[in-house]
Amino acid sequence: MSDEKPNPETEAKPAETNAGNGSSPAADPVSEAAAWKAKADEYLELAKRAKADFINYQDRVRRDKADWNRQALEGFVRELLPALDGFSMAKFEDPKLLEAVRILEKEFLRVLAKTGVTPIETAGKTFDPLYHDAVAMEQGGTQLEEVRRGWLFDGKVLRAASVRLVKPKTEPQT
Repeated sequence: MSDEKPNPETEAKPAETNAGNGSSPAADPVSEAAAWKAKADEYLELAKRAKADFINYQDRVRRDKADWNRQALEGFVRELLPALDGFSMAKFEDPKLLEAVRILEKEFLRVLAKTGVTPIETAGKTFDPLYHDAVAMEQGGTQLEEVRRGWLFDGKVLRAASVRLVKPKTEPQT
């Protein structure tokens, strides 16, 4: 073996790059800016879609929550209806006690009306199968007589009014 050191002049020099002549793809600033702009536009579009999806999600959750609250209230009112029927059926000989029951009934009706629960009116109305349930009928009966009060919840029938179709009462001729 020889102790000779390598001669730097005889070693192969590394090949020079083309960085100076502008032929490298990374060196073109216009195409690089266009690529970055396209990428930015893509991310912006994704962000806009994510924002729209989130807004739609919030609206859906709000609607669902309102529906759940409505269903819960509707179920509660359905359970309360038999107790309300008891107010209208109350018969007492003591007028003070009867008056106290009527005052309680009016207060219940006021509170229910605030939540959208209203009684179905039957006095002076014609029979409508959407709102009335006929439980009895006299021959030739056209006038409604309420047997059990019906209820609406935000315009939707909660319970149809049970009615009897009776003959109109005639006024005596004088």
